[in-house]
Amino acid sequence: MHNRIVSLALFACCLAASASAQIYDTEVWVGKLNIKDGQFAVSDLANLSKHPGYDNQPAFFAGGTTLVFTSETDDLSDTGLGLHAIRYDLATGTATPLPDARGFSPTPTADGKGLMMLREGRVWLHGLDGKELRPLTETKDAGYYTRFDDRAWVLFMNDKDRRIVLYDAVTKALETMDTGAITPPYPIPGQRAVTFVTQDESKARTLKRLDLKTKKVTVLDTIRFPTGGHHVWTSRGTLLMASGPEIHEWNPAHAGEWPVVWRTDDPELQGITRIALSPAGDRIALVSTPRDETVIRDSRAASNAALAKRNAAGVAALLRKDASVTASSGMHYDGAEAVEKGLTEQFTKLPDLVYVRTPLSITISRSDAAASERGTWTGHWTTPEGAVERSGEYMAVWRRELSDNGTASWTIASELFAALEERKTAK
Repeated sequence: MHNRIVSLALFACCLAASASAQIYDTEVWVGKLNIKDGQFAVSDLANLSKHPGYDNQPAFFAGGTTLVFTSETDDLSDTGLGLHAIRYDLATGTATPLPDARGFSPTPTADGKGLMMLREGRVWLHGLDGKELRPLTETKDAGYYTRFDDRAWVLFMNDKDRRIVLYDAVTKALETMDTGAITPPYPIPGQRAVTFVTQDESKARTLKRLDLKTKKVTVLDTIRFPTGGHHVWTSRGTLLMASGPEIHEWNPAHAGEWPVVWRTDDPELQGITRIALSPAGDRIALVSTPRDETVIRDSRAASNAALAKRNAAGVAALLRKDASVTASSGMHYDGAEAVEKGLTEQFTKLPDLVYVRTPLSITISRSDAAASERGTWTGHWTTPEGAVERSGEYMAVWRRELSDNGTASWTIASELFAALEERKTAK
């Protein structure tokens, strides 16, 4: 039996189509699935993670009543050190964090006695309590992988060529099979083969198959809808791939056809990126970006966190490149780079400066890809004369863009800050 890992290869690649590096806000949902007699019915979906930031890459244990997923704890980078695994018991509704199991894609081993994790380009074995046991690969830049046995692996390499390679865990040899991949190598049930998706310079996306025995890569089909390409094989020999609020099904016997087999109107499930199925095929796990208002509120919280850490680059990363920021004092910044430079200068001049923005209302436009945020702000700092507290109101305009993977991203287009009150406390 093979073991499968589905991990984040390179965080920046996930957001390549976005206006800037806004936060990657995702949630893990699980529900019942019925695919018998040709039907495809999903029911009783529930959000298991309910956590701001990155919650992703669910994988079921063999029994189907327990799963694991990874959750952001500190920061999201391609090292995986800022995330840890969470084990969830579907029968009791109990979530158990595993803080020692750091990395992407916690996935049960074939015998169900351990978890595999990916961090810093290597795969590690952990106990079910999360304790680290030993490395499983001697690699430095693995991003995704599928393990067929103790020796044979297929890896996605986190390099400029985005290679799909065969990895021999005994000899440590790597053999390149293809380039331009954007997804993990997904195992095909009952076959010693995987499928994966590649993207060329024109952004055309292609579904391919790699046979481990013949070492031959075959083009299966082109993909004609926005998607990140992540997919899963079903027990009826078909493939599922998500796009926004829809799930498409592909049948090898009907290449060229990608019918929509399920669509949801739930505002919390409009940006589905990943799908996982229980071994029995009776449960489905989905990863989706939450509703637009939640993304904006979480992004504002991330901006406040960056301000508290005096991280000017982190604040600017949530702005569009051509964003404008204006204060009632007459101070004006054109572009994210100018904002970053201005904040850096303020932090240098006032070492204890802290800004906090508190949203009071967020309104999503019904006619445009935009949103309005209104709220209050405060600023605290110390001068040789004493402490200063300034406060006021602000308005921000957010812009929404649809990325190539079918999900929406939100970044700030403009901000206006009005100072309404100032208090000074003399030393």
